[in-house]
Amino acid sequence: MPYLPKSKYKLSQTSGKEFMYAHSLKEYAGSYIILSDGNLFAGNSANNIKSTDLIIPLKSPKSDNTYIVMEDHKTGQSVDYFNLLNKSTFKQQDNYEPIMSTKPSPTEKDYIKGYFNRYIVKRRNSYNHYYEVDKKTHKSINNEEGKYDDYLHISKKIKWNLSDNSGKINNLEIRKIVRNTNFKGLKSFFKNLSEYQLPNEILNPKITPENINAPKMKLPLNNRKSVVEAQQGAIDIIKEKSRKKYNKSSGNGGSSTSTSSGGGGGGY
Repeated sequence: MPYLPKSKYKLSQTSGKEFMYAHSLKEYAGSYIILSDGNLFAGNSANNIKSTDLIIPLKSPKSDNTYIVMEDHKTGQSVDYFNLLNKSTFKQQDNYEPIMSTKPSPTEKDYIKGYFNRYIVKRRNSYNHYYEVDKKTHKSINNEEGKYDDYLHISKKIKWNLSDNSGKINNLEIRKIVRNTNFKGLKSFFKNLSEYQLPNEILNPKITPENINAPKMKLPLNNRKSVVEAQQGAIDIIKEKSRKKYNKSSGNGGSSTSTSSGGGGGGY
């Protein structure tokens, strides 16, 4: 097994009647390792783990003298240790704050950069239990500050593209996270991979008199006022920068170039 930093696992102890080996179903007592993905292994050396060291919560035999090992047949995941720890652990849950889902949106500066960061929290013992959270909650969980249940949750940052190719780029970003982590159901969480997108002709306009003085383009439909305001603000900043570049390159100094004819004009 590759080297594991201490941030990726914890050590604990059981006196028995809690866990059994997954391959033999024999009861286990002693030190065990809790990995960041929720899996448990017998022993006390995280860098010397073998597949036969995998342990699972101990279940009582059924009438036919066999064990029920899986709780969730749909996901194929073994019962997670979070559900079967001792009573003191359950009591500790009362001290944690609940994780609140939020829906952060990009700012003017994000649109000018072409991307913004989104933060997703997942329950370790669930295939598709996700929350979108703010940066502060993400950092608290990753730094294991104890405000939230850090054992039960894991958080990831996603670089969310805002340009024309955002659907394709964001899909590749999510696939990379799924491939390298246990965020296996992440793709189903995002219904619109082009969410918040603006066309490249807005984000990176050609510096010509026609573009500089053209009326503002109609924005993609969005019901969130904060998103519309950010998009409109970014367009104003980008157009002003383009106008200054054009004036400088054409020798017009700081004067504003205008080709609009007759009456007021004004964009949307």
